[in-house]
Amino acid sequence: MSRFAVLALVLALGACSSAAEEPEETASLQELEAAAGPVAGPTPVLPGDVATLRVEQSAAVGPVVADRDHYTLYFSEQDSTNPPSSTCVEAECTLVWIPLLAAGGQFEAADLDPKLLSTFKRSDGTEQVTVGGHPVYRYVDDEEAGDAVGHGVDGRFAISPSGAKAAR
Repeated sequence: MSRFAVLALVLALGACSSAAEEPEETASLQELEAAAGPVAGPTPVLPGDVATLRVEQSAAVGPVVADRDHYTLYFSEQDSTNPPSSTCVEAECTLVWIPLLAAGGQFEAADLDPKLLSTFKRSDGTEQVTVGGHPVYRYVDDEEAGDAVGHGVDGRFAISPSGAKAAR
């Protein structure tokens, strides 16, 4: 037998024996999600999930709109406001500027003028929250609640409760 044939036979037997030796395990969805760890990208939206917006005080730029985890929200000068649409649709953008999504257009924002708030349907079918017509995003490099590191980055700015650019 040639060395190639022997190697092929050994590999085939090894594959068969390792498959037979290892019991097949199944994991629950929760175990798989926990094992995967945090994943950057649009905030997951579950059926019935409601986006929560609040007003926070940023040491860097003053009052800002924040998400339910108290992270500053931003808008892009490149996005359209009438009608609202996002230029951030590719993964390389949404992994950095994470769209704030609202399942079924549902959101809570007790501290904000309801006339300034809405949603629009993104090209992928999800609904993104707008403030003053601006689609809003969370910035991946904001490490702690209250950070406003993304203010002024790539034509994006923290959004104030009035729907304008936040500024002291």
